[in-house]
Amino acid sequence: MHAETHSDQGYFQVNKETPFKSGYLRRVGGSTWHMLGNMPRHLPADFRLKSLYGVGVDWPIDYNELERWYCDAETELGVAGDHNELNGLHGAHRSRPFPMSKIWPAYGDLVVAKAVRGLDFLDTAVTLSTTPQARNSRPYDGRPACAGNSSCVPLCPIGAKYDATVHVAKAVRCGAELRAQAVVTKIELDRATGRISGLRYTQWDDQGKRQLRQLKANLYVIAAHAIETPRLLLASADGDTAPAGVANRSDQVGRNLMDHLQGQMAAIVPERLFPFRGPPTTVGVDTFRDGAFRSSYAAFRLSIGNDGMGRVETPYKSLEQKLAQGLIGSHLRTALGDRLTRQFRVSYSTEMLPSQENRVELKHDELDAFGIPRSKLTTRLDAYNLLAFEQASKLINDIFDRLNVPNNNTDRIPQPAGTYSGAGHIIGTTRMGTDPRSSVVDRDCRVHDHDNMFVVGASVFPTGGTANPTLTVAALALRAAEKISIYLRKGP
Repeated sequence: MHAETHSDQGYFQVNKETPFKSGYLRRVGGSTWHMLGNMPRHLPADFRLKSLYGVGVDWPIDYNELERWYCDAETELGVAGDHNELNGLHGAHRSRPFPMSKIWPAYGDLVVAKAVRGLDFLDTAVTLSTTPQARNSRPYDGRPACAGNSSCVPLCPIGAKYDATVHVAKAVRCGAELRAQAVVTKIELDRATGRISGLRYTQWDDQGKRQLRQLKANLYVIAAHAIETPRLLLASADGDTAPAGVANRSDQVGRNLMDHLQGQMAAIVPERLFPFRGPPTTVGVDTFRDGAFRSSYAAFRLSIGNDGMGRVETPYKSLEQKLAQGLIGSHLRTALGDRLTRQFRVSYSTEMLPSQENRVELKHDELDAFGIPRSKLTTRLDAYNLLAFEQASKLINDIFDRLNVPNNNTDRIPQPAGTYSGAGHIIGTTRMGTDPRSSVVDRDCRVHDHDNMFVVGASVFPTGGTANPTLTVAALALRAAEKISIYLRKGP
């Protein structure tokens, strides 16, 4: 598939006031190439947001139905974690242990864990939890154990972190045919039967020579991401349907676009934490991933950084600052070493509520290199997230207090008020549900409108929760694969 980083300048358009800030890769392996690797599960309450808190919608499946598939997904991806610590977290029971023990905590994690001991926030005890990761703590599935290189994004230099090319290679070894350097441009529909009849795609060779091709099959699975999937469905309209597009009788294709809206705060800590040894994060605060407050503002999760100040101030920026001060030689080494070893960062991620107005649409007047209309992404930042930003920032400041960070603008660098970043967790746009009038796929990820097509990926999520979506995507894909297998044996 085409390797292209998507941006407002080159690929899609966003609204300027509250832009959608996450990007992705359209290539073999997708955005797993540059993922951090965190693999938490959704919580039971994440599947019942409407029933429990009166906001969002409920999923057509629940945690218990997906639990065995979570276990299988952890085995397939190779997830390291602490079973005893996480079993029962916010009611999320575990029926099997992780395939590997947890990634060891960084030294700074131990310092922070000790500092927050006894801290209460919103009348709740704050604790640090191990973050499950698709990163080997021992040799596993032909990949080595993590060596603590601290350069996991965009790529693990030794392959200890999982990415989707692992399973692409397995599929090819099992007989699957991989057609790389190819982009599907249209899904063809048989109007008489209502079934998908074929795919049109463009393929090119290493010299850039393009060929238009067609593919026909008995069953079609669309797994092109939460922006590319609705874009393809919408672009496949023949012009005689309303609302336009394939699988869009409900007019829900492209709607309910979500991400995990984020922020981060950084500090210079009096005690040396010695970051940059090990993965960028190994622990977090999961305490506020659920609670009655979700009826008023978003659940949030904190990640304790092990990468200094992260993007707030990279080591290169620190070096530039010291050079600008005129430091050289041993004075430069001492000053730089002192600052880098005391840098600390905490980020927060908040769930978005699904909204009909947050969506992927087509810009028919702007075509890409393959003749497909560019995407237009519309999102808004509402009070549900803004209030969560405030609470998360207060909690981080409490953690800074416990670490004896002076309360000034030099030692504490806040997230600017009202600003946010994207997590790269692109969710929604082809939601699952039981009612074909308000959803695109059913509880098995099968398209309501066309019985020989499935859609898999984070696009089917009705809500986002606070968990990185990859593990839930994998669990849903494994569950859908079982349904597809039955379909192929017995027919529709």
